[in-house]
Amino acid sequence: MALDVRTHAEAERLVDTLDNVSFFKIGLRLFLAGDLYGLLQRIRQERSGGIFIDLKMAGDISNTITDFVDHAGELGIKFITLAESRDDVFTRHSLAAGRRARGARQIPRFLMVPLLSSLTPANFGRPDLSATDYIVDRGGEMLEAGCDGLIVSGAAIGACRAAFGPDVVLVSPGVRPAWAGADDHQRLTTPAEAIGLGADYLVVGRPIRKAANPRAAAQRIVDEIDAASG
Repeated sequence: MALDVRTHAEAERLVDTLDNVSFFKIGLRLFLAGDLYGLLQRIRQERSGGIFIDLKMAGDISNTITDFVDHAGELGIKFITLAESRDDVFTRHSLAAGRRARGARQIPRFLMVPLLSSLTPANFGRPDLSATDYIVDRGGEMLEAGCDGLIVSGAAIGACRAAFGPDVVLVSPGVRPAWAGADDHQRLTTPAEAIGLGADYLVVGRPIRKAANPRAAAQRIVDEIDAASG
């Protein structure tokens, strides 16, 4: 569940309401809210799934990245996103520093986005490539550089699973149940479709957050995931 709200109070209300959800994503919108540390501790103590910090942290000096990754591991953060750069010096530097900081500890795991779900290859001067081909090509470069997993949506989920095998973590945004709107995503899947294509984790925000009954909406998605996984 993406906690894309602007205040700590809103986030607390969602966590309270969604007692049937165990994994939460915290991004830029909530980062400047109130007692974020307290919220992280509460989710860690009360829910079994985990925490995904989606800040797309850009390249920085090794000391800064090391401190961030080390603290994230201490807090039990399961995933963090690093910003990708077409200049691979920055991408490889961030990943190398992060992996050194993590050491033998298994968390946090590093995720990267080959292509934002609101963009196309044409935005990067590659109109000759389909979105899926671009994602597989760029995703392979990220994994080779030391990334643990990829954030991909649509048909690219299946293409990445086929290209990279079962051990690469695939997280899928752009998940919209048949009963929800598309919002600003160009490559959509329903929860069942994303699971069928090989996604390990689904990120859902607005279809739950904007629902008249968020808990019921979340349960419909959980039930669809369960049915597809069975």
